[in-house]
Amino acid sequence: MIDSDGKKQLGERVRKARLALDLKQGDLAERVGVTQGVISNVENGVSTIAVPDLPKWAQALEQPLLYFIEDESVDVRERALAILSRFPPEQLEMVLQMLKGMASGLKSENNA
Repeated sequence: MIDSDGKKQLGERVRKARLALDLKQGDLAERVGVTQGVISNVENGVSTIAVPDLPKWAQALEQPLLYFIEDESVDVRERALAILSRFPPEQLEMVLQMLKGMASGLKSENNA
C-alpha cells in the first residue's frame, strides 16, 4: 500500500502533467472516466490510483507508466537497478548487450 508521502508525490506528478497539457481537472476526469472529485483527491494526496488503472491515467496525461512509479529522489544508480529488476530474466541478456553497446559508444565519443 502506498504511504501518505507516496500519495502526495503521485498527486503532484498528476497535477504537473495535467497542467503541462493545459487541462482542467474536469477535462482530465473525462479522459480518465472518473469524476472531477477523484482527480482532486488524487492530486491532493487523499487517494491514489489503482495499479490496473495506471495505463488509462498515463494515456490521458500523455506520460509513460514509469512517470508514476519512478522515485526521482533515489540515487540514479538505484533507480537504474530498480528498472532492470523489472525485466524478466530471459530478457536481461539482451538489455545488458544494449547497455554495453551504449557504453561503448560513450567511450568513443569521450575519446574523440
